[in-house]
Amino acid sequence: MLRKTILVLCLSLGTMLIAQEQTDKQEKNQELQALLKRIEALEQKQKKSDQKDLLAALKAKAQMLSQKKRKKDDSETRKFHSGLRQQSSMNPNISLGGDFYTAYGTSDSKYNRLQGDRSWGTGRFFLREMELSLQAPLDPFTRGKVFLAFGQEGVVLEEGYMEWLNLPLGMNLKVGEFKTQFGQLNRYHDHAMPQFDRPYVLNAFFGTGSLKGFGVAANFLLPSMTAHVNELDLEVVSGGTGMTFTNESKHDLIFVGHYKNYYDLNRSTYLELGFSGTTGYTDADASMCATLGAIDLTIKWAPPGRAKYRGLEWRTELIYGQRELPGETVKSWGGYSYLQYRTGPKHLIGVRADYTQFPENNIFEEKGFSILMDYWQTEFVFLRFQYSMINRNFDENDHRFIVQTCWAMGPHKHETY
Repeated sequence: MLRKTILVLCLSLGTMLIAQEQTDKQEKNQELQALLKRIEALEQKQKKSDQKDLLAALKAKAQMLSQKKRKKDDSETRKFHSGLRQQSSMNPNISLGGDFYTAYGTSDSKYNRLQGDRSWGTGRFFLREMELSLQAPLDPFTRGKVFLAFGQEGVVLEEGYMEWLNLPLGMNLKVGEFKTQFGQLNRYHDHAMPQFDRPYVLNAFFGTGSLKGFGVAANFLLPSMTAHVNELDLEVVSGGTGMTFTNESKHDLIFVGHYKNYYDLNRSTYLELGFSGTTGYTDADASMCATLGAIDLTIKWAPPGRAKYRGLEWRTELIYGQRELPGETVKSWGGYSYLQYRTGPKHLIGVRADYTQFPENNIFEEKGFSILMDYWQTEFVFLRFQYSMINRNFDENDHRFIVQTCWAMGPHKHETY
């Protein structure tokens, strides 16, 4: 009986101990959970406090920078620059370009080997010209351009003029010495020509120096009439080269007109059709005159976004003239046609065909063709390799191999032709 009692007491005591242990464990778990919640609440509170401190610091820094900027702007506004320190902004754009070539010809005649009024020489190295360009806006309404050429004849004023822009009737007015807008290529400077030399018909009628002079020129942007864009150029110059028009005495005025029609054929192709005319005296006594008429056609393809890599240009021009001479009137004509294709960003190939009669004697004829390749090292330096076959009925035929290089210091650009 005593054993049973002791056993029951032991079991009861064990049960009580186990129950007490479980109770203690639950209490500890509850305390631990409460402690964890408190820690988490403290962390959230600390995080919000840190964010507020960071936001306050950023606001303070932004306010400080804003105050510094206002102080700087105020100081710049109040700062005075003397006129002498601003004179550099009034300087024109100055650039210098070089045109150098060498040529080998199969003919030994003086007409072919020596530089003349209608032909460039062969058999040696030539610096065709160094061209100094000065261009600047004079004020919001006018601009000035001067081109000085340093060559075999010393320093020559190639062009020098001032323009009034955006006058009434859509007119720009030019005064000074300039190349006239007769046809397409007459205005081009030598280094900007699509081939090394000018087409034979331009050399025959005007010489290698182009038709130019001192005078006045008006350019009108007309309302769209016969094309998408119509332009009219009217020019009066005192000049001449002595080949078609006289360059002597007070009767050397030349009147020039050019009417251009521009058509957009599609997004990548455009067409230009132009008509030109000019007239002037051929002698110092103003007893005889000459009249020229011309038609020019240009088609150009330049795919959008790829004009740097692919492009095609075809240009043709025909000139017809009548020149009065003592006892007769000489009728002559000539023309050229060329095709050029861009094969890549640096390479261009082309071909040109020429024919012309001479205005003073239409029995004299000159014809030929040329093939060429251009390599553009950069937009400031290019090399040109050209072969020309020239056939004349008044002198020896010639086969010419020409290597030309042109370079530019600075923004050596002319207006778009």
